[in-house]
Amino acid sequence: MLTSACRADVTLPDDANDTGYRLTGLDWELWLSADAQRAYVVTPDGVEAWPQVAPFWGCG
Repeated sequence: MLTSACRADVTLPDDANDTGYRLTGLDWELWLSADAQRAYVVTPDGVEAWPQVAPFWGCG
């Protein structure tokens, strides 16, 4: 479960941090928001924003 909805076609924030992770062959980059609440996937087609995963609460 995610903490909010994923969003397509967003603008990469100026204060986002480049993780250095790349998906070779597709030219994808992984960036994190300054507060680490969102991950941004930067592709040649645009930017997607992915929220943090919600903590799991349940029977264990």
